Amino acid sequence: MVLQRGVQLFFLLSALLQLPASNGEVLVDLPNGRIQGLTQYTYSGVEYNSFYGVRYGRSPVEELRFQPPQPVEAWEDVFDATEEKGICFQVPGDFDLETEDCLLLNLYTPAVNASAGLPVMFFIHGGGFVEGSGILSWGVGPQFFMEYGVIMVAINYRIGPFGYLSTGDEVIPGNVGSKDQILALQWVKENIRFFGGDPDKVTVFGQSAGAASISYLLLSPLAEGLFRAAILESGSALNPWAYQRDQVEITYQTAALLNAEFETNRNSSDLLRFLQSVPGKELDAASYAISEQLDNPGNLQISKGFYWTPVIESQYEGAFLTQRQYEGFESGSFIRVPILIGFNAEESMFMLSSTFETTLKAYDENSKFLVPFDFHMEEQQMLSEIGDEIKEFYSPDRELEDNTLGGLQYHSTQDFDKAVLKQAELAAAFVPVYLYEFTYSGPMGNNQYKLEGSGAVRHGEEQNYIFNRWYSDEISDNSDLSKFPEADAKVRSRFLTLFTNFAKELNPTPGQEEMLQSIIWPTLQPDDWQYLEIGEDLTVHANVPKAAMYSFWQNIYNIYAQKPLDTY
Repeated sequence: MVLQRGVQLFFLLSALLQLPASNGEVLVDLPNGRIQGLTQYTYSGVEYNSFYGVRYGRSPVEELRFQPPQPVEAWEDVFDATEEKGICFQVPGDFDLETEDCLLLNLYTPAVNASAGLPVMFFIHGGGFVEGSGILSWGVGPQFFMEYGVIMVAINYRIGPFGYLSTGDEVIPGNVGSKDQILALQWVKENIRFFGGDPDKVTVFGQSAGAASISYLLLSPLAEGLFRAAILESGSALNPWAYQRDQVEITYQTAALLNAEFETNRNSSDLLRFLQSVPGKELDAASYAISEQLDNPGNLQISKGFYWTPVIESQYEGAFLTQRQYEGFESGSFIRVPILIGFNAEESMFMLSSTFETTLKAYDENSKFLVPFDFHMEEQQMLSEIGDEIKEFYSPDRELEDNTLGGLQYHSTQDFDKAVLKQAELAAAFVPVYLYEFTYSGPMGNNQYKLEGSGAVRHGEEQNYIFNRWYSDEISDNSDLSKFPEADAKVRSRFLTLFTNFAKELNPTPGQEEMLQSIIWPTLQPDDWQYLEIGEDLTVHANVPKAAMYSFWQNIYNIYAQKPLDTY
């Protein structure tokens, strides 16, 4: 989920060479000024307009660092939106495009009349709240969507300490990265009609931390009225990695790496003044250093919480989140819009590396490491007993070190699946919920990880079926379907049809379609589980996906977890 520092560099440099050929320029008049984009074409020849690096908020530097984003000011000259301009600071990697002046979005629209009133699909990228970007050269390509009659918007938002550092009070309350997402949605609401879009037909969609971001948006009163539907791929505010309970301590420990005064000074005003004066690259480097210091098998970020995530704020005007996530969905205290949500067959397959065996060995030696922090359990003997139960379920009568598949399945269900299923279950009592499991693994998925007996489809693999992106020197762009098997092309078309139908009609299968094998995708009911398996064929199942594992976790939460719950 979070890549090692610098791993993406080759991908980034290669992808920068893959921008679609342009055929001309296009001008759009907005209330704040004129903007210039490009007219381009998909691989199959569909004409569309691209606007790169559109500024939706003022540069959040100096006194605006750690503060809620400010709307962009009017401009006099034509705004050049013909090239990408930057990405927000990335904790695990260093790139030339990194900048604090990153409140930018890309907007793509089929070449239509401004009065067309097209539905809008607003994408929020993943990356554990510490990395990622919505730009084309990082793999968020619009070409497939342009062939389905929708507008696509993809944003940058502040991540890492710039977006989620918090002192736990109103001096630096946190969540400004999520407030960036709110401002970008407000920008779309105010401006999308000038690009041929309908401001009342916005669907937010996102993957991983992007999906968790949308889950948090559903819980935030600030997002009310900004979208009418939500698609969550492999992420929820209930995921254990999407919430950090020790954010204040991590904030001060990070500052102490830059100034030893904050080893003891807990004055949030002093901290704000100091950190607003620190060069961005130094704060970025310190956030990476603290991650390296604190990450260990007993505090593994993917299982226990990334170090820079949304937090619960105190009650004040402008607060993004003031209620526990689980309680919000359980009580119906969320924005009630239709939800399409799901996960991949083996999310945690990305963990199969040389260090995974070491992690599993640590679990064998300290089974309490297997217990989620959201149990709110402190008693060490009880933690070990619960850990033993979890270990026995996933690896009966064997050490996890000798059972890679069991360890992998533990991480997939504990880190991803159970939270997605629980949000779907809780929300279904109040809104239409469409649940899926993505099980198809073909060459287009580009998954290099294999393990016999696993679900085969790793975290993020489904993204390759909705975005055009660079693969390799041999396959420069996955939009050329001649490079892939027919089954890949069918899965891609079905996946896009389901997503865009949902954006257009608030229903992924508003009627029987031959492309969708004439299936009708039923909504999930709390007492009647039904979901869609998206494999080589589409199959409706009348049960719970991964039922045995979900039942195990429900039982163990009911027995041991201390309420009130936050994640799951």
